[in-house]
Amino acid sequence: TDNIKSSGESVAQVLHLVGVRPLPDALGRVSGLQLVPLEELGRPRVDVVVSCSGVFRDVLYSRMSLLDRAVKMAAEADEPLHKNFVRKHALQQAAELGVGLREAATRVFSSAAGSYGTNVGVAVETGAWESER
Repeated sequence: TDNIKSSGESVAQVLHLVGVRPLPDALGRVSGLQLVPLEELGRPRVDVVVSCSGVFRDVLYSRMSLLDRAVKMAAEADEPLHKNFVRKHALQQAAELGVGLREAATRVFSSAAGSYGTNVGVAVETGAWESER
């Protein structure tokens, strides 16, 4: 995947946007996360939506989990909404959908296991796009 070719640049970009710092273990592997304080960040946290390919999902599941943890960490931060758009939007969605904050903060998506591509063509051909949710 492009993430492997770029040494994780796309994952780093998402972490930077939401204002979360990766924490390496003794071997240099990213195993933890730390919320960057707003004062240090110097800007609002940016809300993101991440759509991972099937290959990314299969090969780099741990990175998908890391991104999910980062976004949820930002959504759960008790910060002013005008400085944390992840939290602001997750709270709005939680209220609209009647779900908890963690569920509403889901921003990392992929196709189902074993599926590759978007399957948009199949949905259009079968007319499923009109009835499936």
